[in-house]
Amino acid sequence: MGFERFEDTGSMEASSEPRISLRKSGSIGISKAAMNEWFEDADAVVLHYDEDNDRIGLEPVEAGEDHSYTITESEGGGSVTPSAFMNRYDLVPEVTTRYAAEWDDDNELVVADLSESVGTYGSADDE
Repeated sequence: MGFERFEDTGSMEASSEPRISLRKSGSIGISKAAMNEWFEDADAVVLHYDEDNDRIGLEPVEAGEDHSYTITESEGGGSVTPSAFMNRYDLVPEVTTRYAAEWDDDNELVVADLSESVGTYGSADDE
């Protein structure tokens, strides 16, 4: 038997749909589509949590805004590392989990419903 090409790189499948990911590292990922849609003029977020409806909200703001977290941008999107927020609301998942993101006009937030994941990445045993 010859070589078999390994094509599962373990990376999340790119999506043209805006997504928010809660990562088991304690950070929040913002897909490239979400960055392009709602965060072009923002370099930070203020975080909100709706416990009754199990939703998080990301408010796009400028860095330096009170209670904001700076967005670290990468080729694939952006991320914030809000350890206090994630721990306070017990949001750190065992496996990185993706959620659809949408704009909430009433609250002026990018919202992800945490009761409806659109996929996971990795396993609880991965570092």
